[in-house]
Amino acid sequence: MKHPDWNAIDRWLMGEASVGSQIAGSIGTLCNSIGVRWAGSEHEYMAARFAATQFEEISLHAAVEEFPLQTCDCHAASLRVGDQRLDARPCLFCPSLEIEAPLVDVGFGMAHELEPLRERLAGSVALIRSEFEPFTEPRLLTLRLRDLASLGVLAAVTGSPHGGRRMTHVSASDWRDDPTKVPLPLIQTSTEDAARLKSKAMQSKRIAVTVNAEFRTARSWNVTADLPGADVSDGSIVLGAHHDTTPDSFGANDNAAGVAVMLETARLLAGLRNNFNIHPGRTIRFVSFGAEEQGLQGSAAFVDRHYGPELKPRFMLALDELGTGNMKGVVLQFPELRNLMQQQLELLNEGLQCHVLSQMDASGDMFPFARQGIPSSFLWRWRFVGRHPETVYGHSNADTPDKLRIRELKEYAGFLARFLLRLSHVPAADWPENRLDVADIAQRIESERGAVFRTM
Repeated sequence: MKHPDWNAIDRWLMGEASVGSQIAGSIGTLCNSIGVRWAGSEHEYMAARFAATQFEEISLHAAVEEFPLQTCDCHAASLRVGDQRLDARPCLFCPSLEIEAPLVDVGFGMAHELEPLRERLAGSVALIRSEFEPFTEPRLLTLRLRDLASLGVLAAVTGSPHGGRRMTHVSASDWRDDPTKVPLPLIQTSTEDAARLKSKAMQSKRIAVTVNAEFRTARSWNVTADLPGADVSDGSIVLGAHHDTTPDSFGANDNAAGVAVMLETARLLAGLRNNFNIHPGRTIRFVSFGAEEQGLQGSAAFVDRHYGPELKPRFMLALDELGTGNMKGVVLQFPELRNLMQQQLELLNEGLQCHVLSQMDASGDMFPFARQGIPSSFLWRWRFVGRHPETVYGHSNADTPDKLRIRELKEYAGFLARFLLRLSHVPAADWPENRLDVADIAQRIESERGAVFRTM
């Protein structure tokens, strides 16, 4: 296809994205029929098989790729002060423990708060606020937990940022390292019980903490399908989303929405090929990742498996938490493709913008790609600031499909299909040369340790 009729293509893509959408059905299957999709479980495998079936139905050959998973199942957890039981939810990969120790309120766990408590901390359980201390140079919770561990603290308890006894599964580890290693056992309690614990700490009470966790090697699965390019074979474009969830979440926004939009984008582009013989210029690869919620193990396994034997992709785009707001543009990990991306976004005439991160973002499936020198990105949407209020239920069993705005997700799929198709037809000579050096990237990651990620 030398001279695409972009106006006709855009009309068909946006029309089909609106009236022919299968997004609601995909979300319903993932969240309601399959449900919780903790990586390594039977339900996660069901989600992988669902993605593979969807690819096959649009005549794309799907490969389900198994990889070893280091996982942890929490069988029970409790907090108790005297005969009073309190809400308890351990962090991901929290090790087993059974202790009774003095409870010490360390505030935000900052150095100026820890110094006068130093003699009391060894052998204690710390009550810590997970948010940043106001008006103070922010320090990541992972680092504050390391500080407590170095002073002999046995475990930490933190209050949920949400009211109404709602708790979420949180991570205490640094995903740039081994995600299964936490600096200190961390248990979340409800906002209400955290207030009770603050009072108990003032009375020098002891707290009993019990966690029964099982660490094991299991299996997880990535699913991949290629829409072959017609003219160019010098590097693909990758569109990915993770299908797994935290241990009790239905995962509507995080991340059935992303998987459904990825599958819908594939359906739209395959529809152009199947119905009108309109092909992408270079291959577009679609991937549904497992084990994102367990330290990006799925996308890391995918990169290790493919991009060594195979040519590195030109570009990778990760879809995550799309229900938080409408599409605003693309955010890159590296600046080299900024001008090219902005040019292609402007061709859509939708007011979309391209920006570049000031730091390496290790919170999503784009990170293992970026770490290996592959230009990668996620979508600019209202993920952190100004997000839809109904989508604040991530990593909990309240992340359900009723909170998603399906019309916005349809728009995502239409925009993505138009954007990726145009990008696939950019001639090889017009792509900036990939000069990303893996050793330089590793040094940058190391230099950014402790830096607080900018969100806007």
